[in-house]
Amino acid sequence: MKEYFKGEDVMFEYSHRNAESLFDFVRLFDYVEDLVFLMGVQGDQVIYEYINQAAKNMTALSDWVIGKTVSQVVRAKAEAAALNGQYLNVAIMKKSIHFTHTINNGTELYTGDTTLYPLLDSNGECRFILGIVRDVTEKHLLEQKLLETEELFRIITENTMDVIRIIDPNGMIQYSSPSSEVIAGYNADFYKGKHFSEVIHKDDRERAKEQFQLLIAEKRSAVVEIRHIHKNGYSIWKEVVATPILENDQVKSVVTSSRDITERIEYKEKLSKMAFYDYLSGLPNRRLIDDRLEMAIHLAERTGKKVGLLFLDGRDFKTINDQFGHEMGDEVIKAAARILEKCVRKVDTVGRLGGDEYVVVLPDISQDEDIFAVASRISEALDEPVTVKNTVLNFMLDIGIAIYPTHANQKKTLVNCADHALYQAKKHRDAVFKVFDPEIS
Repeated sequence: MKEYFKGEDVMFEYSHRNAESLFDFVRLFDYVEDLVFLMGVQGDQVIYEYINQAAKNMTALSDWVIGKTVSQVVRAKAEAAALNGQYLNVAIMKKSIHFTHTINNGTELYTGDTTLYPLLDSNGECRFILGIVRDVTEKHLLEQKLLETEELFRIITENTMDVIRIIDPNGMIQYSSPSSEVIAGYNADFYKGKHFSEVIHKDDRERAKEQFQLLIAEKRSAVVEIRHIHKNGYSIWKEVVATPILENDQVKSVVTSSRDITERIEYKEKLSKMAFYDYLSGLPNRRLIDDRLEMAIHLAERTGKKVGLLFLDGRDFKTINDQFGHEMGDEVIKAAARILEKCVRKVDTVGRLGGDEYVVVLPDISQDEDIFAVASRISEALDEPVTVKNTVLNFMLDIGIAIYPTHANQKKTLVNCADHALYQAKKHRDAVFKVFDPEIS
């Protein structure tokens, strides 16, 4: 009578005349890294028939277990009953099973990836069970860490107000955190599969793409301030921190964390404006006027054109302050600023020095008459009564003019010339404006 060793994919033939042949076969596993157990089935008990060297090393078992039942070897009754039940289930169902369990050798814990194979005789009865256990402790720990990391990532991304995104090396968004909807109005699914530049303000797209390509090439983190588009159409300033994730020294993906910095940008712009603009009128202040005048002179040096510099001073502003109060006076200052802005080109600069004193810088001028025309337009505009806070008022500005390079080829000298011309205009008040005259300076 012949009997067979049957695994899932292997059949080993042995006979009663050579009963040792089965054990000779399993002894081939003595030097493999996996743990190998040959268990005999006797009624409702499972007996240890063979364990290989790897099993002895990891479980602290030895040949003393041969012939012993599972309940005699495994100390914990519940664990012994569960393991014995697994073996009997294989014997009864005559099908292999696979499971993962913890191995405790008394000093350390291991995770075993176990498969139990029924070995059937020629009558189809399961007399032996082959158990093969692979040590997957390290893999299990890595999987646990991955699960913990993924859970931590989920908790962070679902609860932070920062927008977290995962972007592939081609710039396609693979993941966007739920906070996307709070910040930009679109839900997280809207971004998936889109190129990151699609949701960036058109004026910032090329710069963002360049930064992304640089990050991929240099494999280094980057921080950039760019504008994103809200669902309602307006722009949001964001600070984006982008970090490359490397695998085999290649960028596998890029994780970005972005936060709304609109208020911060607006505050910076406000501070910048305070440094260069007059708080009351909103016009460029002395510092910015000085820069614009210098730029205009440099341009004229290269092009051979002229620069007009107009100094203006109010005639009746003190009377208005005295009669109607300083609040009305402030409104008149602002009204005069708006009138002056309407009388000049976009390339020109209208500024306020303080009080009721204004400056106009006219760059890129071909002939003196163009400067005089601007002064005339200002004078004509101020000839008309102005309604301020439901009060009709009349006020005028005296105008003094100096021209580069006709009157001076240096900024400081040109300023002095314009100031002197204004002095003459205020002194005589017999003309719409006064042009610098070196003979009376």
